Amino acid sequence: MKKKIGIVLTVLLVTAACLLSGWLLIGEPVDGKQLAYQITEHPSYLDLQVTAVESAVALRGWQLKQEGNDLFIRARKVPVSPFASHGDYLTSIDTDGIDHVYLGGQLIWSR
Repeated sequence: MKKKIGIVLTVLLVTAACLLSGWLLIGEPVDGKQLAYQITEHPSYLDLQVTAVESAVALRGWQLKQEGNDLFIRARKVPVSPFASHGDYLTSIDTDGIDHVYLGGQLIWSR
């Protein structure tokens, strides 16, 4: 009986650890409504500063993907932890060949 209880507890602990690590490390996609941003335009590039609106949220896994003349910027939100502690992002974007910039699915800049 003790062996069965030990196996069940081990399975539950492993399952909880997997779910918790997914929540802490992988997170969920962030949409544009969950972000505040500031754009500074220059003749050939943009400076983009992004901040999470929610408190205790870190942003990670930033991806910039160009499709045609559109640039899509994506990130994932996770709880602040030793693995991810920043809720902000700063980048420069070369605007050569870019007509639209989307952040989390929301249009934030257009030529």
